[in-house]
Amino acid sequence: MIFYLVRHGETDWNAREIVQGTTDIPLNERGLEQAARARDLMKDIPLDIIYSSPLVRAYRTAEIINECHNVPIISEPRLREREYGIFEAVRYCDYPGVEFWDYDKNRRFEGAETVHEVFARVYECLDDIRRDNPGKCVMLAMHGGAARAVHCYFNGFPKGRPMKSIYTPNAEPIRFEIADDAPAHTPVPDHA
Repeated sequence: MIFYLVRHGETDWNAREIVQGTTDIPLNERGLEQAARARDLMKDIPLDIIYSSPLVRAYRTAEIINECHNVPIISEPRLREREYGIFEAVRYCDYPGVEFWDYDKNRRFEGAETVHEVFARVYECLDDIRRDNPGKCVMLAMHGGAARAVHCYFNGFPKGRPMKSIYTPNAEPIRFEIADDAPAHTPVPDHA
């Protein structure tokens, strides 16, 4: 089974280096251009289905890429960005990113999801998508933070587990492949 992960195109908050989390910010002009470039890069990939975060920046990216495919787009809330709580709308330099994404510490910040909660919902979603679409080519339209769980699902946890170091560029397709009979990953391991 083949997956393509596509983080949404740029938004004004990305450009201003502001944490978006689940704040529903649309693509800016550059983000629309990035999504169109991803569409052109993916035009010959035989996609069967697209699963997208319901947040407008991801869903619009999916719609633009789908112009060349005309396949179903499923709105999937488990692919939404992490709830950043007190760090929503804060500049990148003003939130504790390394600690916020420390899988082992798994700290709970006011109003935010823990790292384990994000990984659990994304892993469960990927297991369900695999179960429902064996042998298919699937695209995921989502967000940079939650995409860390996708990278770990397919590649394992990074050495030393520095989650903050896992970066997904805006609107650049990343390919993953997994055997249809590979075991499911949920529940998420405490010590990967």
